[in-house]
Amino acid sequence: MDTVPSTEPPAKALGDGHGHRTRGELYEALQSDGQQLAVRLVRLLHRMADRTGMNPTDFQCYTLLRASGTMTPGEIADSLCLSTGSVTGVVDRLEAHGLVERAPHPLDRRKIAVRLLEGAESALGPPAPGMRQAMTDLHSGYTDAELEVIADWLGRVGLTLEELITTKPPGP
Repeated sequence: MDTVPSTEPPAKALGDGHGHRTRGELYEALQSDGQQLAVRLVRLLHRMADRTGMNPTDFQCYTLLRASGTMTPGEIADSLCLSTGSVTGVVDRLEAHGLVERAPHPLDRRKIAVRLLEGAESALGPPAPGMRQAMTDLHSGYTDAELEVIADWLGRVGLTLEELITTKPPGP
């Protein structure tokens, strides 16, 4: 996949000799860098899907099940913004790859549950070789206290994004 170099200047780094950035500059950097992170995560998802031989939607479902555990097809559809018919096809393909199974829902016999099979992760091989080491290296320069702040921020961002996802916009 060919990429076009960005014409955007790199974000201003902290400690660039001009002292601290203003709160407004920091918010601007968080917004800009956050948007770039979102784009890079989508690109990484597509690259990881390619490496596993799956299409991006199937890989997204696989990743969702890894992160969330057993889910109903309706929950998968809601999480991935897909129709339930599309999810049926995704689950069929994941099942054919030997990654998931359908099972009776433990609490509601009218529903089925989709869960990853034991060993599904090792069956795919590493979708992002070197990622664990790259992330370990990235975080090695931070103190435990700084990592606590980063972990807290990520948790709060996740909750905020979930609220934005599930909040219905005001209707006419």
